[in-house]
Formats: sequence, structure tokens, C-alpha cells
Amino acid sequence: MRRTSRVTTAAEAAARDAAAIADGTPSFELMLRAGTAAAAFILREFPDRLAHGVALFAGSGNNGGDAYVIAAQLARAGVAARLHAAALPRTPDAERAAALAAPYLREGAPDGGEGVVVDGLLGTGHRGALRGAVATAAGTLSLARDRGATLVALDLPSGLDASTGDIAEGSVPASVTLCFGSVKRGVLFQRAHAGRVVVLDIGLRAPTEPDDSAWRHEDASSVARLLPGTPWNAHKGTRGHVALVGGAPGMAGAIVLATRAALASGAGLARAYVATPGVAAVQHGAPQAIALPWPSLTEHEPHEPHEPHDSSDPSVVARAADSPWGDAIAVGPGLGRSPASFSLLQHAVQHNAGRAFVLDADALTLASMAGEFTGDRRTPADTIAALTTHTGQVVLTPHPGEFARLIAEPAPADWSRRAEALVAFAARTRTTVLLKGTPTLIATPDGAPPTVVARGTALLATGGSGDMLTGIIAALLAGGLDARVSAVLGATAHGLASEIATRGRGVRGLTLESVLAALPDAWREMAQPATFHKDILSEFPTPVH
Repeated sequence: MRRTSRVTTAAEAAARDAAAIADGTPSFELMLRAGTAAAAFILREFPDRLAHGVALFAGSGNNGGDAYVIAAQLARAGVAARLHAAALPRTPDAERAAALAAPYLREGAPDGGEGVVVDGLLGTGHRGALRGAVATAAGTLSLARDRGATLVALDLPSGLDASTGDIAEGSVPASVTLCFGSVKRGVLFQRAHAGRVVVLDIGLRAPTEPDDSAWRHEDASSVARLLPGTPWNAHKGTRGHVALVGGAPGMAGAIVLATRAALASGAGLARAYVATPGVAAVQHGAPQAIALPWPSLTEHEPHEPHEPHDSSDPSVVARAADSPWGDAIAVGPGLGRSPASFSLLQHAVQHNAGRAFVLDADALTLASMAGEFTGDRRTPADTIAALTTHTGQVVLTPHPGEFARLIAEPAPADWSRRAEALVAFAARTRTTVLLKGTPTLIATPDGAPPTVVARGTALLATGGSGDMLTGIIAALLAGGLDARVSAVLGATAHGLASEIATRGRGVRGLTLESVLAALPDAWREMAQPATFHKDILSEFPTPVH
């Protein structure tokens, strides 16, 4: 059974190496494992490209040492391995690897005709510009790639910062990046530069698992374990009821998309609450759903918004109706930003005490504007915490602009600081927060490192995409899953559906209808993921343009 994978900075990756060495694995053994696994991958994946040999470019550090091991293993398998050293090895392990490979390197320098080229110039410890012989070698890599060679990068393309994703001038995009033990943050930030990303198992572990600060990533097999099956004798009452609240005049389409996505994600029943003019649009766009007008707010009229009830007031739960709108309530798509919208948000939460919630889009913006309606000085985080005191599980799904409004400052461009702000906000609001992006980060109330979801294509960079994600997560919550699992599975299905929709077709010309149509296949792939080779921990496909 595979454990949750990790997404590491350069320092966190080095800590894993150090932990394995401290446990008794010699550092050269790790190099042998990495090089041998990489060579085996090349032999498996590119047999039709090996007739003219493999060109390897090695730097002076341990990344270059990996290249020497690969060269030796390929040569032992009968492949012509031609290696160019941009500099002499300078670490003990790299020197030992070079000595190991020397008897096998009888083909001379790369001749430019190789079908596979390996970038082993610089590793995770490098930062900054490409210089001297390394820059010259990178130029040769670029020429080979332009001639049609498959470029395989070891751990990351040389010149890509492992922690920040900064790309140095002259760094050459890879066809495939083979990450050793963990995927590096910079690789996920720069997927187009890294190409297909494959994480190879070399026997590493987190230094101290409970206190490990690396980001989490659920690989295909662990996602499959999170996804529950549907009993053969299920009925609409057992599959979960979802209510979706939004659709101010002119914006019913947001609720239509959210409702259709919820129904395609397992919800047994969906109720869509929209402004009266949008009821007909919902009935037409999502005929399986029950379309209802916004409820009349008798105690607090829409033009008289009221403050969130204090958590010490037990009457909130007592006043909740005996007939909640659903098992999970999604509020926000197309809700609007008026006083009436704010009152409806409050009413939805108070009427459905104890139920799970997804707050998205305008619901989040309204939380950041609460002071304009109530006159109090609460921060958006405190407003959300007070508003959701009597709910069950809660997932917030902001994009970076909405998150900036919630924390009352620009969302940090630096990913480490962004993750810290996200974790702190989730803890303060006592909610699970899914920050949309490339990649998506998910933080939980317990302050644990965030989980990263790196699925998706540019097809999701379309108005209404977030509404679909809201519906997917709401359906999972209504089915009884907790907030973190619902967020992880929802973001994964959303992203995977867009990948399926664009396979072989690209992005241009497609709409979100294609993503909705691909959701059934996404759920099937998640439930029965492709089986990886034993050497592979996880894999990320080449981004589609």
C-alpha cells in the first residue's frame, strides 16, 4: 500500500536523504537506486528510441553522479551510452559513480544523433544562473531537443529552482522529469517546463513523519482508497441530498453548472435555490434538480442584514427548521454581493445548523464585506468562524483574489508564504480551505501542512469552472465524506475530468460542457487507477496546451 506522497523543497528533499543515511543506507546506495531506477525507466519507456544510443550530460555534483550510474546501467543493457562531463566530479559519491561507469563508456562523446538525452547537469541544491561549461552544455541539450530527441531531466531540469520554481535563462524544458523519492515544489509550479513528471521510489521516508513540514500529495492509489463505492441497493435518500444557493438575477448559470456537477458526482437529490427569474433557467439547464426561488426571509428581511449569531447563543440550533435543505449546502455561485445576498447567506447557514457547507465565490466575498452590512469590525476570518459555528464540516474554495480579500492583503506570490497564510487562515476559521491555483492547495483546521492537487488543464481557466468544483465537493460532503477528503477528491476529479476532455484535442474549442461530460470517466479512473511499475510512486502527465 502506497503512503501519501510528499512535495518537497530542496531542504526537505535533502532531509529525506539524510534520514535514510542516518537509518543505515549509505549515500552511494541511494545514488545507485536513483540511477538504476532511472535507467530502467528509460529502457521500459523508450525502446524505440535507443537504437542510436543515449547521450548523458553530467555536472560535477551528485546529480551528475546519477547520470554516470544511468550510463553504466544502460551500457550493461547493450545501449550505446555516450556521456559528456561539463566538469569533473567533485563529491565522493559522484567520483565513485564515474569510476563505476568508466569501463562502460567506450562510445565517446555524444554525437548529436541520440534519440534520448539525459540532463544530469544540476540538481536540487543549485540556485541561480547557468554559468560556464554548464551553460554551454545546456545549449547542446537545447539543440538535441530541437532535433527531436526525448529530453529526460534528473530530479528537475537544470536551472529550475527546486523550491521556488524560478527558471534560469538557458534552462531547457524536459520531455520527462524523473524525481527521486519526492516531487519537488518547483517542478509542480513549472509543469510545462518539466513535462511529464514521474516520481521514482528510492526508499526514502520523511525524517519525522508527524512533524514533517513537506506538503502532502495523494497519489493515484491513495485517492482510490479515499473514494467510497456506491452500494448496489442505494436510493436517492442514501446517496445524499445537496442544496445549492445562489443565482441572483442574470447569474442562474452558475447554479446550473454547480447542480449538474453535483448530480454527476453522486448526489441523490439536488435542490437549487435561485432568485425567482432564474427558476425556469435551472429547470431547463438541470431538469433532474428541484428548482426553488430564494426563501422569504421573515425574521430578517433582505434589506436589513443582521450580525452573525454568537457561538454562545443556543437558540441558533433550536430555531433551525426540522426540514433542512440538504445534507450539504453549497452557497455562493452567482449569489451576488447585495445586502439581500448577505442576509440569504446568513439565513442558509442558520436554517441548516449541523449540516456540511461549501462556501464559494460571492459567499466568500460577502464574508469579506460583512462590516459594510453589519457595522462591526470583525475580520473576514472571524466573520466566517462566527457564521459557521453551528455547522458541520465546512469547505471554503477561494481563488487567489478571493483569498486576498479574506486575509485583507495580497495573496503572497512566494509559495511558502502563501501556504503559511492558508494554513493559518484554515486554523483561525476552523474550516478546510481549498485555494484554487496551479497547483491547488488544501489546508485543514488542525494546522497540518497543506495537501497539493496538481491535476487539471487550462480548460478550467474558464468562468463557471469554480462553480462546478463547488457542486462536486458538495456532493461528496452530502455522501458523508469529511471536509478534507471531499476537497481532495473534488479537486482531483475536477482536474482529471479536464485532462480527459483535452486528451488528443487540446484546450482551444472546448467548453466546460466537455468537463461535465468527462466526469464519469474521471470517477472511473480515480476508482481504478492505472497500475504503476513498482519503481514509481506517482506520476503527473504532460500539461495539455
